[in-house]
Amino acid sequence: MSLAIVYSRASIGVQAPLVTIEVHISNGKPAFVLVGLPEKTVKEAQDRVRSALLNAQFKYPAKRITVNLAPADLPKEGGRFDLPIALGILAASGQIEPKHLRQFEFLGELALTGNLRGVQGIIPAILAAKKAKRQMVIASQNANEASLISEQETYYANTLLDVVNFLNNQARLPCASELTTQSAVNFSQENPKDLTDIIGQQHAKRALIIAAAGQHNLLFLGPPGTGKTMLASRLTALLPEMTDQEAIETASVASLVQNELNFSNWKQRPFRAPHHSASLPALVGGGC
Repeated sequence: MSLAIVYSRASIGVQAPLVTIEVHISNGKPAFVLVGLPEKTVKEAQDRVRSALLNAQFKYPAKRITVNLAPADLPKEGGRFDLPIALGILAASGQIEPKHLRQFEFLGELALTGNLRGVQGIIPAILAAKKAKRQMVIASQNANEASLISEQETYYANTLLDVVNFLNNQARLPCASELTTQSAVNFSQENPKDLTDIIGQQHAKRALIIAAAGQHNLLFLGPPGTGKTMLASRLTALLPEMTDQEAIETASVASLVQNELNFSNWKQRPFRAPHHSASLPALVGGGC
């Protein structure tokens, strides 16, 4: 079959819209054509995918390869589509059975060696795949994030070859949900900041307790060095842990930024301390 369809997910804020990757291989002058509103990093997938396939000992078709990222009006960015594009080429060239791709969605950047690299925004993608009743295949670097969604089967792999062997029923991929218990053991619990660390400031401590109990707003005024930030940072220790739904929503935002999610205590409410000179655009993540 010269046509293959693979499912993936884009990243638009905390949303992960579906991207259908259509790969068609036809006779003609060897070429790789990528359409569907891809940005520069997506267009560079041509060279990454070709080298990854060759180094993984697969055949790269010496024909005209057309890859369409649908819907065409949705901007695509990053290297997250490398893995599904490579699998689409393998399926269209007969090296993978296309029907094995229907129940999965794929996300991952490819190294030239064929190894998989993690991408940002993996949690919103897994939640969207769950609603679509499909399972996600990701890079092992994103496995710990995926393990937070324990009710969804998400598979992870180290290399492109591992994924192909899994699709051909020649090997098994580990499931991220199996890491849930293990993650709780491996990641050491951090000591939360507590009010007992602060000497004095009894009135300020009582104000914190009242604000936490009644969910009130609180404003600290005073010269620099009097402990305003130190006191405010202890507020999260007074609040109850987030519910599962709240924690997943917070983790979805954190997964958009690498090395931001704290796996040791991911249900603890986050604390942000922007500098007093930060502008309004900087507060929402847009410049300084």
